[in-house]
Amino acid sequence: MEHSILIADDEDSIRFVLTKALEKQGYRIHTARNGAETIDCLRAVPVDVILLDIFLGDTDGLALMKQIQEINEIASIIVITGHGTTQTAIEAAKRRAYDYLTKPFDIKVVIDLVSRAAYATDQAKTVMATVADDTQISSASQPEEKGVTTQIVGESPAMHVVYQIIGRAAVSDETVLIMGESGTGKELVAQLIHQNSHRANQPFVVVDCSAAPENLIESALFGHIKGAYTGAETARQGKFEQANHGTIFLDEIGELPIEVQMKLLRVLQEREIEPIGSDQIRQVDVRVVAATHRQLDQALHDRTFREDLYYRLNVVPVYLPPLRERKEDILNLVNLFIARFCEEYGRPKTPISPEAFKQLMAYDWPGNVRELENTIKRALVMCAGQVLLPEHFPQLSGKDGSSITHGRTEFEDRLHILLGNWIDEYIESDESDGSLHARIRAAFEKPLFEIVLEKTGWNRSKAAQLLGINRNTLHSKMDEYAIKS
Repeated sequence: MEHSILIADDEDSIRFVLTKALEKQGYRIHTARNGAETIDCLRAVPVDVILLDIFLGDTDGLALMKQIQEINEIASIIVITGHGTTQTAIEAAKRRAYDYLTKPFDIKVVIDLVSRAAYATDQAKTVMATVADDTQISSASQPEEKGVTTQIVGESPAMHVVYQIIGRAAVSDETVLIMGESGTGKELVAQLIHQNSHRANQPFVVVDCSAAPENLIESALFGHIKGAYTGAETARQGKFEQANHGTIFLDEIGELPIEVQMKLLRVLQEREIEPIGSDQIRQVDVRVVAATHRQLDQALHDRTFREDLYYRLNVVPVYLPPLRERKEDILNLVNLFIARFCEEYGRPKTPISPEAFKQLMAYDWPGNVRELENTIKRALVMCAGQVLLPEHFPQLSGKDGSSITHGRTEFEDRLHILLGNWIDEYIESDESDGSLHARIRAAFEKPLFEIVLEKTGWNRSKAAQLLGINRNTLHSKMDEYAIKS
């Protein structure tokens, strides 16, 4: 099937290059130099894919998308921009753009993207043809434009996917589960979803499920009435009521006690809460965004996290990649942090030397973006000159004694040898039945929990805190390994 492509760009050279490249692929090409010609073309001929520049001379490409979709609701739109930003990507996704390209672009990437967009249009035509009536699928209503202040940086392919999900999630009220290591920016993503939604002018309430004491988290979430328990001298409104008509961000949801998980599930199902000590149900209209740095699969296996709650939360999953998997974003992040902190400290913008930047690129950043931010802040504080040099990043070279180096410690070397010998024996034995991971995990976890419990005088709360897990997980592990005081 021959597909029809519209190239809408005010640059003659861009239209020429794209036309020649796509004609070689067998596409029928139409071109437009501005918004008016774009609309005229769409009214005159059927189009499958639209390559739409943001700056069209007489209009803004993003603003034109609504009118385009009213004329042709099926065509896949690929937004082209010479100034790619986080908000551009999000705005394009909110308006249901298929994808976006940043100039200058690789023509092979364009050809591949157009091919996939044309296929998407074909699929849309097939679906539309099966609809019994002639009801047109109208474009989703868009919220008013708002000044978005939250800043998240990255133009890597992995972050490109994140922006698309943010844009599409923002126009719905579905529950979102953000997964990623500590320091990757999960709260920033939650804020962007809220700020780009129709709830943007309503409250955004943050709850750190790992920070509140286990016996108080239920009250923090759902509130209590006066006299509900000893010490409840006044009534308290819970976070869900505070977030009514807005968004609640449940950070580290994996740390929520199993008893509270049941009540949270009811809130998600029924959209109602019952404060502690009250027999009155209160309706709430809240969009829930949750986040975790843990692998909830293991928590499900350990039965410390409810499976039904997991599926209620994981309607729209967002995976935030660690910084080591998107190092191409480091330069933009460094520039952002330097500009921010130089302004904060009232000093001229301080560039970073190539040698120092190589250090940043060679490091694995176990603390992710948060660690990079603190590293730049510390370097600017310590820098008395005009340029950030390798000497301003001693923690990356190990010169301050606090670095996590790429080499192994003596203990790690001994452990490596021990495990190597153990694995060799396992492979050579008749017992190689696929249980190696489980055996090694048990061999290390049991003494770990026993020693920590002994060191904390068998205080389970202190032990759980020291281990970085919740008490329910600790109890499960003690049962699994028959650990008793």
